[in-house]
Order: sequence, then C-alpha cells, then structure tokens
Amino acid sequence: MLPERKGSSRIANDIVSANDTPLFPTHQKHVVLGRTTETNQSPVATPAIPDFVLADREDILASALQPLYQAPVLGIDTETTGLNPHCHQLRLIQIAAPNHPVVLVDLFKIPLKLQIWDSLRRLFQSSVVKVFHNAKFDLKFLTKLGLRLKNPPFDTQIAHQLLTAGLHQKSSLQAIARKYLNLEIDKENQVSKWTAEQLSTEQLKYAALDAHLLLRLREILKPALIKAELAQVARIEFSAIPAVAEMEWYGMLLDVSQWTTLVQNMKVNHQRAAQNLQQMLQSDNPQLALLPEANAVNLDSPSQVLKSLQAQGVPIKSTNKKEIAPLVGKYPVLQALLEYRKHSKSLSAFGKALLAHISPHTGRIHPEIWQLGAVSGRFSFSNPNLQQVPRGVEVRKCFVPAPGKKLIIADYSQIELRIAAEISGDETMIQAYQNGEDLHRLTASLVMGKALDSVGKSDRQVAKPINFGLIYGMGAPGLQDYASVNYGVQMSVADAKRFRFKFFDSYTGLAAWHEQVRKALYDQKQHETRTLANRRRCWLPSTQPSLNEMLNLPVQGTSADITKLALANLKAPLEHTAAVIIAVVHDEIILECPELTATQAASILKTVMIQAGETFLKRVPVEVEVTIADNWAEK
Repeated sequence: MLPERKGSSRIANDIVSANDTPLFPTHQKHVVLGRTTETNQSPVATPAIPDFVLADREDILASALQPLYQAPVLGIDTETTGLNPHCHQLRLIQIAAPNHPVVLVDLFKIPLKLQIWDSLRRLFQSSVVKVFHNAKFDLKFLTKLGLRLKNPPFDTQIAHQLLTAGLHQKSSLQAIARKYLNLEIDKENQVSKWTAEQLSTEQLKYAALDAHLLLRLREILKPALIKAELAQVARIEFSAIPAVAEMEWYGMLLDVSQWTTLVQNMKVNHQRAAQNLQQMLQSDNPQLALLPEANAVNLDSPSQVLKSLQAQGVPIKSTNKKEIAPLVGKYPVLQALLEYRKHSKSLSAFGKALLAHISPHTGRIHPEIWQLGAVSGRFSFSNPNLQQVPRGVEVRKCFVPAPGKKLIIADYSQIELRIAAEISGDETMIQAYQNGEDLHRLTASLVMGKALDSVGKSDRQVAKPINFGLIYGMGAPGLQDYASVNYGVQMSVADAKRFRFKFFDSYTGLAAWHEQVRKALYDQKQHETRTLANRRRCWLPSTQPSLNEMLNLPVQGTSADITKLALANLKAPLEHTAAVIIAVVHDEIILECPELTATQAASILKTVMIQAGETFLKRVPVEVEVTIADNWAEK
C-alpha cells in the first residue's frame, strides 16, 4: 500500500476543503462506492421542480443577479443549440444558488452589448465556488462570450469518476442523480429545439432542475471525496479543466497540402506492401500459386492469411501481433505481414479520415479530450485520437503552428521510471538519476554484465523493454513478447529469464516494492491502489485485480497527476505570452505561441512542468526536454 504523499500546488483550496470533514487516516481495503453516500431508497423518485425566474429583459436580469453575489456556492449549467461552440450558440445560462430561485438567462433576448453583461462577467469572476457537470463543455461556450472563471469549478462528473475509478459506472447527470439523490431525471428536453423564439415551460423547468441538482450533488460528493482521501487529486483535476477546455477550443493545425501528398504516398506504400505480401504468401504454396488473381488471399482476412501461413509451415495458431512478432526473424513473410498491417492501419485510421476532422469554421482539428479517459487517470482522445498519430517524421511534420507562431513541445524524461524509483525507494535507481546517469544504459550494463562505458546503442535498445516491462511485474514470456512487439528486440525465453533475474537482483528496492504489493494483493485481498497524489483505482470485492494492474496505477497514475498539475499551473503564467495549450500526448504538453514570445513561453513551460514533478518526486530529480519547433516532428 502506498504511503500518503502531500504536496503544494497553486490551486484553489475552496473547491474541496479538508476543513469541512476530517480526512480518514487510513485507506479502505474494500471499496464499493455509493454505499456510504447514496440513499438506496426504493422506488426512485421524480424530482420536484425548483422555483425559477426567466431573465429575458435587462431589468429582470439585474434584479435577479444581485443576491447571487452573496451566495456561498453557485450551480451553473447551459443549454446550447448544438455541441460545437465554433458554430452553435449558447441559449440559456442557468444559475442556481441555495435558497434562491434559479436564474435562467435567455441569451437570445439579452444582447451582449448591454451593460448588464459586465455584471454577469463580474459574477463569473467572483471567488464563489461554481459547480458544473462536464464543465469543459460549458466553459468553451462561456469563453466564446467572454465569461471566464476566476477559480476552477467543482465538476460533479469528475468528482463521481474519481470516486468510482475502475468500477466503470456511468457518469451522466442522469446516472449520478439516480445514484446519489435517488432521483430520476427526464432528459427528453435535452435534445429539444433550443432555437425557438419562445422556450416552452417544460424546457425552462428542465433547465432550472439541472442547475439546482448540481448544488445537492456537491453536498454529497464533496464530503465523499474528502472521506475517500481524494481531495488533493480532485483539486488537481478541477484546476486542469480550463486547460482541457482550451485544448478542445483551439485544436491543432494540419498542413493540408503536405498531408494530401503524404496520403498519396501512404497509398503507394500500402499497395507495394500488399503486392509483396501477396507474392510471398503464394510463392511457396503450390495450391495458391495456381489460383487466378481474383482468388488470391484476402490480406484483411485473418483466417485466410493464417491458412496460407500454416501451409508454408509457419508454426502459429493465430495472426495476432503478439504471437507472430517473436517469429519474425525466422520467417520473412511475417515481417511482410507486419509491414502490410502497419500501412493499412495508418491509411485507415488517418489518411483521408484525418482531413474529415478539420473544422470548416476554424480550419483546425478539434479532438474530443476525455480527462479521465483511462482508469489510470490519463487523458484519452477521440475524433480523432491524436495520441495514436504515428511518430514518423513524415506524419508529424504535417502538424504545424499558425503563421507567425511556433509550437513549443515539452515532455518529461523517463518519467515512469523516475516515479517507480520514487515509489519503491530503490537506492540504485535513485542514485543513478541523482548522478544524471542514463537508466537504460545502466540497466543494460547490469543485466548484460558489461562495463558501463562499453554499453552500445543496441544494448541500450534491449534495456528499454526490460525497464518499462519489468517495473510493472512482467514475467519472462511476457517480456519476450513485449520486447519483440513494441521495440523490435528479439530475445529467447531463457534470455528473458536471465535478464529478469539480474534486473531484480540489481534493483532490490524495486523487487521489495513488488513483493509488498504482491502480499497486499494476495494475503490481504486488497481491492484498491493509490498514486502519490492519492488518486485511486478500485475493484469490486468479487473481482481479483492482477499484480500488473496494482503496480501500473501508482506509476502511470502519478504520471497523470504530475501532467495535470502542470496544466493547472500553466494558465496564469502563460497569459502575458499569448501562448495557448493545444495538446497533451501522454507525458508531452504542446503549446502554440507567437514567435516573439516563444522563448519566454518555453522557459515557463519547462519550469512549471518541473515544479509539478517535484511536488511528488522528492528524491528523484525531474527532467523536462523542451523544443521550439515549426512542426510536431521537430521534437
């Protein structure tokens, strides 16, 4: 079990304050979320509609806003004419305060030019806590109108996701209202026509209820976060929301001309790879060689490809990459298969598909960013998935800054290994990092029995899968597959066993940490694990987590904690540089910045990222590599 780690950060403490409810001194072994917070009444009730006032005139809005400045907390929701802030409009802003009618601001009736908007901006800039559900969506539309928050919001969706991480529970407002309030919300009006000249009474009731429920949900979720010792990570997540909204809003620019040329080359390479594979599949197979071209092997059919390979004597039972990768060195046809699949994936996943994601309104790609897209707490992307953009120079050089601007690309150096060293307290690893040594070279030296100065480039390549695989408890067969599939490194099972033994014999602190986690898992039946920021992943008591899962979350989850803390702390210092955050890819943060302030912004980015890492890594130095570039490939 991980020790609790505390660190400072520039985030608002009034979002989740530990002063309201004392923190529990120990973690919970068996965690089934909702039992201590949800009411569990039966049957589920229909919620009562709160009182509300429709502010469709300046004088009504002025009167309705006045009491809100003294409110201790506000629940804020919006209704829009669509999902895209670049082409759709904000229709309603709903503002709920305790013991006060919900204020529904009709933006179609109150023009932006009116002075009353200054009052609304001051309210949003006030220090009062503001509660949202899926705040990044609302913030994009509010930012479009110049309504910005002074402090990070309390997000009921993220709060629920933190409490139930790993349990795969739904996180819509409807789902969590049912879970925590035992209420059933009718969401039919969510997709109603919000462009109408006059909104219906049912639409207004629906809008008022959503904002009102946010206040009730916070009353339950806030103490639940504190009780679960998730206050610190909640502050980090909430404080990162404005940066996430900014990334979705600005997006990335693609050089269409370069990309179109690249797609043509992709097609040529794909065709060549297909012809080569087809020829190799038939050349040593008399039965296939006699077939007309129309009856050739369907290269996208695993069963047909498998039969053809088996006919050539390739000893495999499936064509998945994990099984064929270790045999690539013996059977050139398998290398041809991997090459064909690589080109097929690039062409299908990106190719013309990426061009379809360019917004006609901005000329940029605006992916959907899921802040808690992985159980580890890491981001995930969709439409498109920028995290899966191939690392090849020819692909990434197509992602460019706007004219007169630069990309600033920064990523943490070996952050997962550094975190593993910090968590395990392994003195050999810690000392190596403190001395500025390359851990891949050191590992190669230790497992191969070579002097450090005689370790070559190929030796270092072998050490990479050993380091990144074994810190998560991988066995010898798994290490063999992992090295082959992910690094192109071929090793026998005997070599994998030998490397594994020498690795843990050399890094005894890491071995001791693994044993500690293993005992907690199998002897104590532990069903949760934590990061250095106390982020947790849970399993139901009926589910047995694997050792790999128990080791993975503390490392990759802490990496997420660090990256998100950096995002949270970047916004303020970057303001005077006009730099904007446009992407996060794993441990890498990308800014777009005017050329004149690029050097200054790069320095700020590096400093903030290092400080975020040092919040949690106390013995291991944090290194960040920063590049000012004209495209993504120049990293």
